[in-house]
Amino acid sequence: MASYCCFWKPKQPTKHVQIRNLYVYRLISIQDMLRLLVRPEVGSIVIEGIGGSGKTWAAKAAYKTARTSNLFDDYIWVSLSKNCSLRQCINKITACLSCENREDLSIQGTTTLIKEYLTKRKFLLVLDNAYFTEENVLEHLGVPHPGRQNIGSKVIVTTRTQRTVSVVAPDSVIMPQPLTYEEAYDLLRLKIGKDVRSSRTLDLINNCYGIPLSVILLAGVLCDVPSQDTFDELVNNAWVTLGSKVSEFHTLQRLVEFAYHQLPNGNTRQCFLYCLLFPEDHGIPVNDLIRFWIMDGLVIQSGEFHEASFAGKEILDVLLKRGMLYLEDNDHIRMHDVIRETVSRFGKENGYKEQYRWKFHSPAITLERLAKLSTRVPLMNTEMEYLDGSVQGFSVTSLLLRGNCHMKAISEGFFCRMGMLRILDLSFTRIKVLPHSISCLTRLRMLLLIGCDHLEVIQHTASLAQLEVLDASRCCSLRSIESGSFDCMMLLKILDLSATSIKCLPSLPASRELRHLLLQNCPCLGSENTIKSNGILSDTKFIRFPYGVSKTGVVQNMQLGIIGDIADWMGMLWLPCGLTFQLCDKFGMRVSFGVNEDSKTIVYASDAYYFQSLKRDSPLWFNCFQKFQIVISPLKDHQAMEADAQLMETDFIFQSSYSKIKHFTRSIYLDRFLEISGTIDVPSDTEGILSNAELVSLNRLATAQFSDLNITSMRAVRELWIENCHKLEYLLSVHEIQVLSALGSLHNLRISNIGKLSSLLKGAEDVISFSCLKHLMLDCCPNLKWLFPSMIRLPNLEKLRIRFCDIMERVFEGDRVLGDDALPRLQSLELWELPELSCICGGTLPSLKNLKVRGCARLRKIPVGVNENSPFVTTIGESLWWDSLIWDDESIKRWVLFRKWGPMLPHLATEG
Repeated sequence: MASYCCFWKPKQPTKHVQIRNLYVYRLISIQDMLRLLVRPEVGSIVIEGIGGSGKTWAAKAAYKTARTSNLFDDYIWVSLSKNCSLRQCINKITACLSCENREDLSIQGTTTLIKEYLTKRKFLLVLDNAYFTEENVLEHLGVPHPGRQNIGSKVIVTTRTQRTVSVVAPDSVIMPQPLTYEEAYDLLRLKIGKDVRSSRTLDLINNCYGIPLSVILLAGVLCDVPSQDTFDELVNNAWVTLGSKVSEFHTLQRLVEFAYHQLPNGNTRQCFLYCLLFPEDHGIPVNDLIRFWIMDGLVIQSGEFHEASFAGKEILDVLLKRGMLYLEDNDHIRMHDVIRETVSRFGKENGYKEQYRWKFHSPAITLERLAKLSTRVPLMNTEMEYLDGSVQGFSVTSLLLRGNCHMKAISEGFFCRMGMLRILDLSFTRIKVLPHSISCLTRLRMLLLIGCDHLEVIQHTASLAQLEVLDASRCCSLRSIESGSFDCMMLLKILDLSATSIKCLPSLPASRELRHLLLQNCPCLGSENTIKSNGILSDTKFIRFPYGVSKTGVVQNMQLGIIGDIADWMGMLWLPCGLTFQLCDKFGMRVSFGVNEDSKTIVYASDAYYFQSLKRDSPLWFNCFQKFQIVISPLKDHQAMEADAQLMETDFIFQSSYSKIKHFTRSIYLDRFLEISGTIDVPSDTEGILSNAELVSLNRLATAQFSDLNITSMRAVRELWIENCHKLEYLLSVHEIQVLSALGSLHNLRISNIGKLSSLLKGAEDVISFSCLKHLMLDCCPNLKWLFPSMIRLPNLEKLRIRFCDIMERVFEGDRVLGDDALPRLQSLELWELPELSCICGGTLPSLKNLKVRGCARLRKIPVGVNENSPFVTTIGESLWWDSLIWDDESIKRWVLFRKWGPMLPHLATEG
């Protein structure tokens, strides 16, 4: 994550001064904060500050950096809230550990388990948004104190309260520093997407007190404004709303109210308030939330179900862009606690009663009490163990019981008097059977049983004629569905039985509306071999579908599990026409075929063997693989196998397989992507893919020669990433550069983390032109003394970025290479942390418009030749370096637009 901000760190008074709570604050950067993770004397860190100041963002930055750098054995992130009990925190910590946790353990037994597991391991634990009041709280949680453990473990706690600071007894306390005026303006401009400099707007920024969340909410209101008149009117309304400056928190609450009332319409506000039903310390799955909106009638389902889903996604996009919600890395959304506190009264007025801490001496009485307050009843993540009696709740339309991990049973007559219920969520409970009274829910539209590990059979659902969504995914013990369950479900649209032990599909005679049948990772589901045209059985297997799910059926999205050896791709022509189809085999392979314009065929494989029949000219490239995403990775590389690679909006198109930061500029959209990751030997069966891939990422390969990868086969490649290939000593040969330049496709090249790389090009005796290359990024190559040999010319290179090359002395091997000849079109040059760099090139870089330099103390001359008609911008990190530069012509300095390299903004500051 490439965002930075600064913090105040209280300097502890000396021990002989007996003054409590006296701090002298000093300014530290986030880099300094990250260094605390490796300092042995610092075991526990508290980030304290008001809501919206960036505490969670800072903790996530440290957490992600530590994980990327592999600093710890275990990483534990626990989201908390004001209402979260110590027991719930203990359960959350246990859920993050890889040790086996028995369900019958007491609290004391669980804390003992945590302590035994963590004592001998180096761990990083983040307790986010904590409100602890218990003394020696880490001991109560079973967490070994890092200072006493003495192996480098760390605990980070974010909080809004001084009480939590005192009970954690941290080694270091830091506080986010408010944004400066310029930083706040840059953040506002970034979020709006254009320059908004006007006296009235700039005064509004001053009223935000430098709190990132305030700036983001203001930007959310002002973005996408159709005209300048409307923009000016919104600014004036914001002035009236904010009023006089009282305090940071008062201003933030007023901005939340203003942003809420400025949402596009009442429907969007209703969807936003719906999120109040969910506990603040748990993220809400995006797909589930949109389905809730549809089933509760907040998103009008006028046509097809996918049209309503699309409308729900548009509403969610608006709420995310306005800063009212934020998206987590695991496709869950959250509402900031300050926003939740402010809009809760609007929720009560509109029937969205928040869930509070209730005592469950009698869950049925509690539920009846809640039913009198609202038609939507949330009872999630409580400690209840059963639901008894027959609840008088005829007016209840939504009952959310998700996450009650101790709930084992529901009485047979519990649902008898809840005939208006439309949504029932029993996900992540320990129920073993569904009660007979569930058959009384004849108006039920959505039944969620996700993650009910003890549920063995779905029964008593035959009368649910209005049911549209049945999701029983991840019910690992589920083996069967009662015969006739779907006979009357004419409206069923989604049936998800993924990751269950289901043995055969039930009959679906009436389900003519079924669009999504999801059966991924169902190891017990029976399959049959196909028949080839000559009457011989094929190795390719398929599921025998019941009526309504065959080729002539209406299903549009199908995901299947345990397909046998499908290396013969041509054998897959049996696939139903017009079907979005996904399958996976026992090795973790996944394939999806799409029919809409934006769909992409996705393939994960443990070996390149699966692609041996995909020749360069195979018709499948045009039939099934017009857009594809192929990842080849060994079985042990679970992270690469499980994560969906995302094409990001960056200078280099593919930011990474796991990154979701989208604040750079999109340059071109690529449809065909290949990643080869972590293989022992270079795959030999990939020539067909290499010939058709537009973006190729090579990561952690064991090869010592790049020529083993058959680069001359990369006829379509537009962008090439080479990372963590630690045996490579040089990259390209003269012949390979000549071939690539002749093809003219390769525009972007990124080289990163190659420890032995000593040269980009080997064997250049005559002048050679790398004419196709436009962008080059070099990162973390510690053995590289120079980047280019003297004989290379890059006539079309426009952007060059070099970072963290510890011994690099010059860009070109010789000091007589003229920039006019070698880099005539270079417009942007970035040089970061190159302590030995002393020379870029001779002469000048005639097209240079932007120069960024940081940590290059020995670089005393920069090759610029500018005048009043062609000034350029330089951004530097150190003023002392700028003042010590040597100029052949001092008059050049007057035409250089100088800008100091300030801290980058916390783009995800809504998180804390």
